[in-house]
Formats: sequence, C-alpha cells, structure tokens
Amino acid sequence: MNKMEVIKGYTSDGYLHEGPAIRLMEAEKYRDYLSRQKREVMGRCGSVNPEDLEAYLQSGGFAALKKAVTQMTPEKVLEEVKGAELRDRSPEGRHTAEVWEEYRKAFRVPRYLAAIRTGGPSEAWIERTLLEADPFALLEGMAISAYALGGASRGIVYLPPAYKPLAFRRLERAIQSARARRFLGRDILGSPFSFDVEIRETAGEDASPKEHNPFVCGECGRSFFDYEGGVKYENFRNPAAWPTPVYVNNVETYLNVPLILNKGAEAYRALGIPNAGGTKIFALTGKTKHPCLVEAPIGITLQSLLQTAYGEADALEGKLKAFQLGGPAGGVFPARLQTTPLDFDSLAKIGWRLGSGHIVLMDEGVCVVEMARYSLQQLSAEACDRCSPCGKAFRNLLSILNRLTKGMGQIGDLETLEAFAHRIQNQARCDFGRAAVEPVLTGLRYFRGEFESHLKQTCPSRFCRDLARAEDRTLKLAA
Repeated sequence: MNKMEVIKGYTSDGYLHEGPAIRLMEAEKYRDYLSRQKREVMGRCGSVNPEDLEAYLQSGGFAALKKAVTQMTPEKVLEEVKGAELRDRSPEGRHTAEVWEEYRKAFRVPRYLAAIRTGGPSEAWIERTLLEADPFALLEGMAISAYALGGASRGIVYLPPAYKPLAFRRLERAIQSARARRFLGRDILGSPFSFDVEIRETAGEDASPKEHNPFVCGECGRSFFDYEGGVKYENFRNPAAWPTPVYVNNVETYLNVPLILNKGAEAYRALGIPNAGGTKIFALTGKTKHPCLVEAPIGITLQSLLQTAYGEADALEGKLKAFQLGGPAGGVFPARLQTTPLDFDSLAKIGWRLGSGHIVLMDEGVCVVEMARYSLQQLSAEACDRCSPCGKAFRNLLSILNRLTKGMGQIGDLETLEAFAHRIQNQARCDFGRAAVEPVLTGLRYFRGEFESHLKQTCPSRFCRDLARAEDRTLKLAA
C-alpha cells in the first residue's frame, strides 16, 4: 500500500468492524473506484480535511446554513426540501419534509434534535465513516433542520463507545470550531436563530438494562430520558408519546439537507427517481474480496451497484447465491432478484425494505438457515424485551434455528418458525420487532428447500459443521 507521499490528504474508504475509517489507497485504484460513483453526500470524504473548518468553508461548507438563516424563512426551507423529494435514509423511508410539516402543524416545535445511527453495530459502517470524514456537514444539516422545524435550539448526537476515539474527537473539534465562528450557538451568523449541539455517549452493546443499548437509542429510547432526568417512560420507543417534543433522524439524512439548498430542489431530485430524490450510500460486505462503501442514485439495482463498486473485475469470492438487504433485520433474497430497483417504493410493493443500505453478499458456500440464525442472534441481544413478541417468541425462534443448524430439527419446526415470526411481526410494538423476523420469513419464502434439508440433517452448502460431520460419517459407513 502506498504511503503518504503518494497520496496526500484524507482518503475515506470506510471501515469494516474494527478497522479505521480513513486509510490511504493506491492512487490509480482509488480514482477508478471513485469515478464510477455519484459522490454527493460523500463528496468531501477523502478530499477535505475533516478537522479543518477553513477547508470545509472553501469547499462550500456552511453556505447552505448561511442561505437558510439569512435569506430564507423556515417555511421556504421546508418547501425546498419537499420539492427535492428527500426521503429519510432510514428503514421507514419517510418523506422528510412531510414529517417536518407534521411537527409544525401540531405546533410542536421540538425542543431537541437527535442524530442517531440506523441500526445495530454491524450497520454502523456508513454513519461512522461520515462522522469521521465530514463532521461539519452533520452540524450544518442539523442546524438547517432545526431552523426549518421552527427553531429547535438544542441538538444531541448519540455515539456509542465503539466510535472512539476518531468520531468523538473529530465531531467535538468540529463543534468547538463551529461555535467559535458562530455557525453554532446564539444568534447564528447574526440572525435571531440559535442552535447548539452536544455529543452524548450511549451505553455499550451489552448494556443492561437493554433499553440503554445503542440500537434502542437508534429510536432514541431510554438514553434520551436519562438526559431529561432519569424518568422512566413505558413507551420510550415512540417519540410521539414523549412529554418533550424531539425530532429524531440519522446522520445520512441530515447530510442530505445542505446538498438540497446548495444544488436546488430540482437538481437534487434529478439525482434519484420520482418520489425519492438524491443518492444512497450502500455498504457491500460478505463474500466479496473488497468490502466497501458505494454512493449511487436511489433506484439502482444490485447488479448495477456491483458494477459501480468493482467495475468489470470479479470481486466476489464465488458465484452470487443470495444477498441480505438492510443488515441483520433485512430480508435474504436469491441472486435472481438482483435486478430489482433499490428504492423505497419499488421494494415496498414486493414486501421488501431498503433498510440501512447494508448489503451482505453470499456465495454458494453460505447457508441461508445459518444466516437467519446468526441474524436473529445479533438482534436478540438488542431486543428490549418490553413486549412479549420480542421476548419469549424471539427466544423460541432462535432455539428452533439453533436446533436446525445442529441437525436436531423436529417435524413441524418450519411451521412453528413461520407462526412465531408472523406473531412477532403482527404484535411487536416497535419497528425493530416487526423487522427482526425478516431473515426468517424471507429465508423460508425463497430458500425453503434448504430449511427442509436441515430437517433431514443435511446442509446443502456444507456450512453447518455439525451436519457436515454427520454427512461425512454417513458416507464413510456407506463406503
């Protein structure tokens, strides 16, 4: 890998699990990788020093905030975002401006804006990279959103301990620099609008009680109420029920807001498709030789996304068998569906969700039953257990999947799996619970034959070790 004298500056390539978000790459390879993308939200990542306010200003930073607070009314900002057809970069894909309108019509000016991550630790790649590579853009997007919402005065950015030290340090430095130049604080840029931001650290992944877990903080959850004085609220996952109005969104959505004011609603809308403007950042992981982040227009297909990421090179470890869309709570789909447009409405029509944009690629050596089990194991650690569907039923699902992957399946297990999964989906109180069973339901829908093979103590992919060893013993006896 080339050293600093070959490539100057900061080259953001994302990170995978424990690796750094900023790393140097070979210049030619990196330019080729970038040239195939539509880098809008990540436009500064890798080219602008994230700790230098002057560099951010020279790249057009804070121009949108200045335009908003000195030349536009909050209503005008809202109309511009509405015309751009921005959708929240969250599993729900709400129309951002419509949510803003709901707050304003109800005369519920939020006291706080919260910036959170869209899911569990395995899905943090996109947002952590943005925080490390372009922290000023988050502050600008939050400030404009607060202004459009009617003047929310305080912002909270929730960060888990796993983001230390780089994301914490860079965001804190960005906050201090922005305050010093009056991009945050009282009377921003000489206007009557005041808004400030602070960082709030969430508990770790194994926090107890589970409502302190940062995924729950992804719907704000108990961490917010700790901020308000430790009062415990039963419906802590439903922001509409909170006593203090709070507007919650994720990092990627906030970073889209300045783009709209800088480019104009029409130009921004043209980047995407009707009813969903702009781009989406995708994280490609799994059976690929080069895990990476790729920014592409909303509505791109997985087939085209792979070409955008890797060009003509064969970057997969084997033949694509399936892909999981949206992280652990996302569905598992066969490779033949890789021509499906990846946008909110197209996916909703066939019962899919875009989710966080995290895509796990699977080759023929990956077992779909084990993938469903692994996903549920991750999600069960993040479930709050405050309603029975996410408690006992969730544990029952995981127990059956554990048995199947160990060759201990029983007659009726598949029917029981479906029944429990539908019960959770229909009765869970929150979106987390409703989405968590997607790996099971889509696995049974598209790969039922694999589940049935496990009932017969056979793993077609030979991925489940207990079953593979049992098959080997049977073959030896037969010989």
